[in-house]
Amino acid sequence: MNIKISAQKRDKTTMKSQLTEIRKKGLIPAIIYGEGKPGKLISIEKVPFLKAYRKTIGETAVFEIKVGNKKYSTFIKEMQVHPVTREFLHIDFMEFHKGREVTLEVPIVYIGEEEAAKKGGLVDILIRKLEVSCLPKDIPEHLEVDISGMNIGDTIYVSDLEHPNLKISIPEDTPLVTLLAPKSAKDLASELGETEEEESTEEKEEEQSTEEK
Repeated sequence: MNIKISAQKRDKTTMKSQLTEIRKKGLIPAIIYGEGKPGKLISIEKVPFLKAYRKTIGETAVFEIKVGNKKYSTFIKEMQVHPVTREFLHIDFMEFHKGREVTLEVPIVYIGEEEAAKKGGLVDILIRKLEVSCLPKDIPEHLEVDISGMNIGDTIYVSDLEHPNLKISIPEDTPLVTLLAPKSAKDLASELGETEEEESTEEKEEEQSTEEK
C-alpha cells in the first residue's frame, strides 16, 4: 500500500520541552534516515497521518513523504509510543534506495480459519509478522497463508511459504500455525484439579510460614 503524506522541515531540537511544543501544535516529530547520509528532521501533521496510518494496519505500507519540492519513498522503521495515552511521540522513517535490499516486517494474513475450526480443532496462530529482506520492488503488502486444508495435528512452517525474492530471517523449520486437538472434558478436569491442588499447597505453605513466625 502506498501512502502519500506531507511534512515540513524542523530545526534540530534536543530539549524535551521543544519536542513537547511541537506535539502541542498537532505535529509529530520524525526523521528520515538514508544510508550514509545524515537524518532529515521533519514534522508531520498528526490527524492526516493517523487517518492514513489506520488504513495500513495489517499490510506493509510505503510512505511517500513530500518535504518542500522533494519526495522520499520510505517505510516506518521504528515508532515511539506513549505507554499510557498510546500517542505517537516520534517516528523513524527509512528511505528506500533503488537496487539495495531493505529489511522490514511483513504481516501474515491467515485465511480459511473458519474451515479449519469446523474440523473440531483449535487454531493456534504462533506468528503474525515476519522480518524479511528484499529489494524495494519486491516488498509484499502481506504474506498469505491458507489454513483451510489443515487437519488436526497439522502444522504449517516457514518452509511452506511461497516467498520468491524474499529472505526470511528466522529458520525454515519455525512453526507458523498449528491445528490442535480439542481438549477433552477429562483433560480440562485434570488441569482444573492440578490448579486447585497447587493453590491448596500454596495456602498450606503460607499458613505454616505464618505459624512459624
